[in-house]
Amino acid sequence: MTISFASQIQELSYRKVADYLQSSNLFKETVRADTDQPRFDSLYGSTLVEIEVLPWEVHPWEAADLATVRATSCVTVGSSINAQLMHFLLTENRRMRFGAFHLDEANQVLFSESVLGGENMDLMELQTCILSVVTIADTYDDIIAQRFGGQRAVDRLAKS
Repeated sequence: MTISFASQIQELSYRKVADYLQSSNLFKETVRADTDQPRFDSLYGSTLVEIEVLPWEVHPWEAADLATVRATSCVTVGSSINAQLMHFLLTENRRMRFGAFHLDEANQVLFSESVLGGENMDLMELQTCILSVVTIADTYDDIIAQRFGGQRAVDRLAKS
């Protein structure tokens, strides 16, 4: 199946991300491209990171097709979703220079960051985005699992 794009900018961004990931010494050995969506994943150390190229449809500029590149990593699965965890995540978000914690539909703790795609997408910013996500996920998975229960995402990957 072929990937469909919402705009030429999204497609251009996808191609730039693909070129970067497939030629980067950091990711080229483990990068996998999704065949249906403009998305990749890569194992970096013990952390799996998903990189999506998304259209940016609601933005402040009237006449612009824009795309964003979002890197996301699952930090923990099955942690107790309670006020203490939410307070911890929000407090830690304030400390972050890049990215933020959030929950997905299955209440998994995720960490993600985005950069602007397109013609002027800076590859250093893309690399920083991806590396920030994997570094934070790898650092915080032990902390969150120990304090709030659940499993590190890497532990779940090892079992499956």
